[in-house]
Amino acid sequence: MLGFSMNYIVFVFVISVCISSVDCTDTLQYQHGFPIGAIFDWSDVYAKTGFYYAMNKILRQKKNQFNFSTIIEDVSINDSFQLVQKICDHLSNGVFALVGSQSYVSREVVDSYTRVFHMPYLSPSSDYHPSNHKPFSIFMRPETTRAIASVIFHLEWKDFHYVYDTDSGLTRLMELKLLLKDEERQVTVISSRRLRSLPESHEDLRMLDQQHGPPTNTSSVNVVFDLSNETAYARVLDQIRYVGMNRHGYSYLLGSLDIINHDLGRFSHGGVNITGFQLVDHQSTTVRDFLEEWRELPSSIWEGAGETIPVESALLVDTVTLLRETIHTMLKNDSAVFRSTFRRAKVYNYDSTQGIPCTGNRPWMHGLKIMENLKEITIQGLTGDVLIDNNGHRYNHSLGVYKVGFKQPPRKIGNWIDKVGFLPEGVNGTNLTEDPDLTSLIVTSIFERPFLQYKKEYENPENRKNVKNPNDLYEGYCVDLIAAVSELCGGFKYIIRPNKDSVYGAKTNGTWTGMIGELVQGKADLAVAPLTITKQREEDIAFSKPFMNSGISIMIKKPEIQKPGVFSFLKPFSIPLWMCIIAGYFCVSFGMFIVSRFSPAEWRRKCLRMDNGVVNKFTLESSLWFTMGALMLQGSDTCPRSVAGRIIGGTWWFAVLIVISSYTANLAAFLTIDKLLTPIQNADDLAAQTEITFGTLDSGSTQSFFKDSKVPTYQKMWAYMSTAYPRVFVKKTEDGVRKVREMKGKYAFLLESVYNEYFSQREPCDVMQVGPPLNTKGYGIATPKTRRHQELSEKVSIAILQLKENGSLIKMKRRWWIDKGECGIQEEGQGNKKKKSLSLSNLAGVFFILISGLVFSIILAVGHFLRSRSNNKQGGFLMLGNEVSKLYCDHFGYPVEEHSNGMSPKVPRGILSNPEKRDLLEENNHKFHHIHATSLL
Repeated sequence: MLGFSMNYIVFVFVISVCISSVDCTDTLQYQHGFPIGAIFDWSDVYAKTGFYYAMNKILRQKKNQFNFSTIIEDVSINDSFQLVQKICDHLSNGVFALVGSQSYVSREVVDSYTRVFHMPYLSPSSDYHPSNHKPFSIFMRPETTRAIASVIFHLEWKDFHYVYDTDSGLTRLMELKLLLKDEERQVTVISSRRLRSLPESHEDLRMLDQQHGPPTNTSSVNVVFDLSNETAYARVLDQIRYVGMNRHGYSYLLGSLDIINHDLGRFSHGGVNITGFQLVDHQSTTVRDFLEEWRELPSSIWEGAGETIPVESALLVDTVTLLRETIHTMLKNDSAVFRSTFRRAKVYNYDSTQGIPCTGNRPWMHGLKIMENLKEITIQGLTGDVLIDNNGHRYNHSLGVYKVGFKQPPRKIGNWIDKVGFLPEGVNGTNLTEDPDLTSLIVTSIFERPFLQYKKEYENPENRKNVKNPNDLYEGYCVDLIAAVSELCGGFKYIIRPNKDSVYGAKTNGTWTGMIGELVQGKADLAVAPLTITKQREEDIAFSKPFMNSGISIMIKKPEIQKPGVFSFLKPFSIPLWMCIIAGYFCVSFGMFIVSRFSPAEWRRKCLRMDNGVVNKFTLESSLWFTMGALMLQGSDTCPRSVAGRIIGGTWWFAVLIVISSYTANLAAFLTIDKLLTPIQNADDLAAQTEITFGTLDSGSTQSFFKDSKVPTYQKMWAYMSTAYPRVFVKKTEDGVRKVREMKGKYAFLLESVYNEYFSQREPCDVMQVGPPLNTKGYGIATPKTRRHQELSEKVSIAILQLKENGSLIKMKRRWWIDKGECGIQEEGQGNKKKKSLSLSNLAGVFFILISGLVFSIILAVGHFLRSRSNNKQGGFLMLGNEVSKLYCDHFGYPVEEHSNGMSPKVPRGILSNPEKRDLLEENNHKFHHIHATSLL
């Protein structure tokens, strides 16, 4: 115990030093110190020791720019009511930040009050629910879930039991299962068990022992312990010995971050294997310098002091150091930044309210600025490099991995490094690839053809095991792009590490997932993928200039090609137009007939003198024939003589000229092009119908576009997609394309147009894009929004512009979209290299009409012959024979026959059979020959 009662006494440190960078006025204002509130659980003895020591060290330093004061409150951290009281007490008194413990039970209370009042809360605990974004919390204890997964792979465990002691353990178990999903190695979680009580944990351990049975020479029992604190690990290790589970065949992996401070030597004789992590590297210069003074402290007062430092104490020392550096930086940038905040040694919020009372609704005026600076500061602490990402989590840290085995003392077997993974002892970052070291940038991406894919020779997982350079496994547009960008940016080293979840990123409950989550959490430095630049993403990460433009498009199953029908030659004109042409034909014919009846110029006298009637050549049949001849671009033996008739004929010829020209021009296109009749043409058609289902990727900008759209059509589409059952969303683009093909035209996939273009060119060439893109957006290279990545983001943008200007981006796209196409897609502006010939099916209808006309005309001719033959027997006219001559009328109106030597009268036999008419004809013939002879003279 401490010499003074730390659990019940309010401990106040006041540091007052004036330095040259702050003027005397500021020094007088800050002489009472920046108040920092502290809240610890009763059992956090080591944490309070570290906090006291850090504050005392500040007190002894004489080169401080500012004053510090602090008040410590002890509570039961799981008592929400008591915790709220202490938080409100600190806020009412006025503090710049809070430092204290958290638990799974109290996390929501802390997050709620810090979020409302913008109060920074620095905790030595880990985030018990990392998926929920906590904007004003800083978690100094790194998460161990990813490290546990890496070590499980290193130990080559095939299965294991998972033991935890708080509700947060289930959350970490779900994350661990996702991390262990690996196509090359299959790891099974046999069971998960929660310890009901740490003091009585031997009962749970005994049940686990009985459940699995005793281990054999060929099988072992693997157990992962993921507990809440170091005290819990110490108790469980004691219970393992008590139950007798420290014998050969048992292997334990502890999520502890202070494995060397647990007495593992006692397990080296039982045959058990125990592996754990160490956050504080006692071989580092920083820790060795610190231990020179730490080991001199009396342990009776400074509990935990000695040859080593507990991880809880080290975390608090780094917490105070980080907070001190943050205030120092803010004063350095603006020495008067807090001048109006202090009044008579009291903290005033917005110059009006003393403290930040919980009864009010005004947040802490400096809270946002302090949080921004906390995330920008980098310190070299006892727990390694301390860097905080936008979610308040540690990143770029490393953990030592230690193991104890049979007759083997605890020894270091490797390191787990953030953004790299587990490295065996003796292997550093330079062995990861041929050359890259630990300063290599981590490039996250996603498996999407043709942006990123395995090379053909590495599609089999067995062939990837002996590859030294991970970058050699991949190919695609993004691989070429990052190589070109790296070259233009000075040749920085990078490691391509595809996102394991294959998710672009969506923001759920304030937390990003997927690739964006890796950037925000500091697990990656660059995201090179078809990542859409959006306003929501731009708020948390930085984008380069777009390297490619795209838009949301509709992919459907390509319908069967519609072959031309028998009467496809009728297709150039619509049915209403054909009806109008037919109606025009009959109207013009009938009009010609009527006009010819009215006009005297169309009437001629009959040839026979005995018949005083007149005859009109434009009968109804002749009018129809004249109009038909003009329509077919042929002549007619009858032409109009009247002005009215010629006007009708001229207008009909003009109309026929336009109609025939239009028909001829349109016929070629209809007979040589095979049409695809798609069931939908655009998004409006898709939203209006009910037969075709449609969906998007399960996360990403396409889904967000419909979710946030204000356009009624897109709102209607989102309402359907979000409630459809079975689900219409897919996890990967390939899954969506496969669904389009398998559902045979009953599913439409909404995806980026660049993917639509790519998959439309891949075998079996049975999908296509319909309609124009729904929007326009760009893909950019993303980086974390931190100060140290700002320069990198600017260099990448300049490199993208250079690649765009010299045409490299176009060449890259042509290589992966056009040159590697499998469906014979040609570039725009090029015609078909092979001319298409018309088939019989194109013009079959024409021959059907021709044959029908021939057959009908023969039948009609035979009918006329039979009728004429019957009339001939009765003294009628002959229709066949060369004796039928042409009849002409002379100027007297008599019929004559044309001969080579002149004209002679001739009449049909039907007239000669009448005696009276025969005498009259003889008289006429006499007159004809007389007149003909006179004319010759």
